Amino acid sequence: MTYDPNNPYAQPPAPSPSMLPRILSHAAALALGAVLGIGGARMAEYMENPEAMSRPEGSLSRAQLIARLDAAEKARAELEGQLATKTEEATQASTALQEAGQKVTALETKVSDTEGEIKILELKVKKSAGKSAALQKQLDDKLAELESLKAQLDVALEQKAQLEVELKESKEETRVAREETEDAKRETDDARIDAVNAKWEGFQSQARVDICEKDSRSKLSKCRDEVIAGLSQERAARFKQCVLSGQAAPRLLKVDPKVKDAQLPKWSEWFNETGKFTKKNWYLVFCDPTLPEAGGNGKAARRSEPLLDLDDEEL
Repeated sequence: MTYDPNNPYAQPPAPSPSMLPRILSHAAALALGAVLGIGGARMAEYMENPEAMSRPEGSLSRAQLIARLDAAEKARAELEGQLATKTEEATQASTALQEAGQKVTALETKVSDTEGEIKILELKVKKSAGKSAALQKQLDDKLAELESLKAQLDVALEQKAQLEVELKESKEETRVAREETEDAKRETDDARIDAVNAKWEGFQSQARVDICEKDSRSKLSKCRDEVIAGLSQERAARFKQCVLSGQAAPRLLKVDPKVKDAQLPKWSEWFNETGKFTKKNWYLVFCDPTLPEAGGNGKAARRSEPLLDLDDEEL
């Protein structure tokens, strides 16, 4: 029976075997077009923000790490300055209170001595039955001196009390400033560690790119596995110590193929002498472990160069 396309009840004929390759080719083309469409969208997203697609979800970009570390170090420097100011103010307040206390003690001694002298003069005036004008004048002068000393003592006591309040406030402000500075130090250390970890991750990524040439997928995978194995935890610790100590970051270098029996520079070592992909072609240059900056005092040195910059390898 002939197929009538105008008849809604007519069934279309089954495709002939000769048409199957054409149908499958068409379907494959549609599928490939869908994949390319998705890939094109992803590429457009990468071109707009390349870092967003090369990092785990929720991690910080290089620019964010730099901003965080710079902000933390700036805040720490400001708080350390404030702490130094508050500490100096507390020291000055303590010195002023000490001097005020000494002044009060001296005035109390004078008041006590003057009161003793007045008692003696009163006895002498009493014995003279008021006939000695000189004794009476001495007594009057001492009484006036006593009033003056008591007035000075009252002022000194008020000043001492005020200084005690100020010293207490100054000590509290210093305590708060010290706690804030310690928090800022921890934040700076955390930010510095994050930056160093990011630098190490970038170093690993760049090492895989530098060592592993473009080849078949199987060889590329084996090469990357060899590189990852060569970047051990021990080397990671040495890399991070160099950076944290303020020295130059370790480098991965390739031996000039024209040089035979190449001798490595000081503080260097072969990446993997027996490796299939590295052999004696690549070596690592670390920092000088004998310098004081690299000592194990647990403190991160001040940076002589940025831990991260916008020219670092992609993370």
